[in-house]
Amino acid sequence: MRPNVLLIIFDTARADAFEPYGAPAGASPTVRDLASRGHVMPHMYAPACWTLPSHASLFTGLLPRATGLMQAPEGVHTGSAAMDARRERLLPEVLRRAGYETGAVSANMWISKRSGFANGFDRFVEIDTGRQGQIHAEGRRARLAWNVEGVRARVDDGATEVGRTLRGWMDEPRDRPFFWFVNLIECHSPYLPPKPYNDLGPIDRLRAAREARRYLTMGAIWRACAGGFDVPDDALKRMRRLYGAAVRALDEWLERTLDGLERSGLLEETLVIVTSDHGENFGEDGLMGHAFSLDDRLLHVPFVSAGPGAFAPPAAHSLAELPRLIAEAVGVEDHPWIDLPGDGVAVAQFDPPTGPEDPRVEQALAEWGLGPEAAPRITTEFTTATDGRLKLLRRGERELVYDLTRDPLEATPLDPAGLDPELDSLRRAMGHESATSRREAPEPAEGDEISEEERRQLEDRMRLLGYL
Repeated sequence: MRPNVLLIIFDTARADAFEPYGAPAGASPTVRDLASRGHVMPHMYAPACWTLPSHASLFTGLLPRATGLMQAPEGVHTGSAAMDARRERLLPEVLRRAGYETGAVSANMWISKRSGFANGFDRFVEIDTGRQGQIHAEGRRARLAWNVEGVRARVDDGATEVGRTLRGWMDEPRDRPFFWFVNLIECHSPYLPPKPYNDLGPIDRLRAAREARRYLTMGAIWRACAGGFDVPDDALKRMRRLYGAAVRALDEWLERTLDGLERSGLLEETLVIVTSDHGENFGEDGLMGHAFSLDDRLLHVPFVSAGPGAFAPPAAHSLAELPRLIAEAVGVEDHPWIDLPGDGVAVAQFDPPTGPEDPRVEQALAEWGLGPEAAPRITTEFTTATDGRLKLLRRGERELVYDLTRDPLEATPLDPAGLDPELDSLRRAMGHESATSRREAPEPAEGDEISEEERRQLEDRMRLLGYL
């Protein structure tokens, strides 16, 4: 029988937050131990800087523009038609056809039945966030509830319930291998993990809760990325500390999950993969969150695999190649993932939600107190290719080159003159058909519209995650 596969996404986890990628001892001991039993992929890159297009690539084996899901302008449900149209090439569907039992548990509202990601799964469990209050909620009572919960630090973002669901699945009898997919959002903003991971004192927990409302809404993040960065150093220090605490919470969750697999007699026959869909910025280069950039803090993601078929090719790879890599690891030969060049170069793409002529841009800049010179920062397309050392970035008409080994913060572009031989493979990857194809997301089928109540609930969760 083929090995089981457990694919775990630590949403918003940047690589350097984990010990195999340079984090200090104690930051992620379970991930470190898993890596010691398996393999670490040194150069795995997200194909986009935020959840929806990155997961669309991870599931389809296509780059973001080819999925038609670079943006979701009408809300979460608009992803459903695009995923429906590509069902036959979705990772869970291909594995299901190969004889796998398929299951998913997601605490992320973007990765949901409504957005089309349940395609190919025999069962798909959505976990609503346990966080109380709403980051955007107005009114004295709502703000008080948010602050009180911030001080109490008693709730997580769904990890406990995700773990409970998986443990129930582990105890079930089975006569075929499983593919289980998990998305956890514990280290996504607003970075307010529960105790005991949140080791700040009550006053600082209150400050962190208030700072989340001030600096981690979508408008605040976009304003910062447009040039209006105003987050104080002490607030950034708290955010980074709590982000690290959230990573530790995820690491202990992973320990419990692996222990459960072992007690159930499943661990030795399960390929376990731990990775992320994108990273996060905490003020580097005036950037916050994961918007309007394809810098390496957002694209370089952790990737550890252990168990039968574990793999870690040393060359650079994109998460869009993960379906093919999994299929090869478990011996599934009949798969559709032959679109990407796979020559040790990873391509990433970002299309802004609005163009320079959109009147909302001028309105937003006026509200943010920024001049027209800020507009290109939030209306310019990005494309990048990297081999793990050199990085080629096209930002509109500009072409920039960075040496990531010497300049990991991408502060000093290189002169491309004289680098042409080394840049050839990067330019070929960016010009490859897989990177240049662009598709529009299909319209939702008739009758697939959501009710006003469903829309309200989705918008509430989107606000909580900083997307509205």
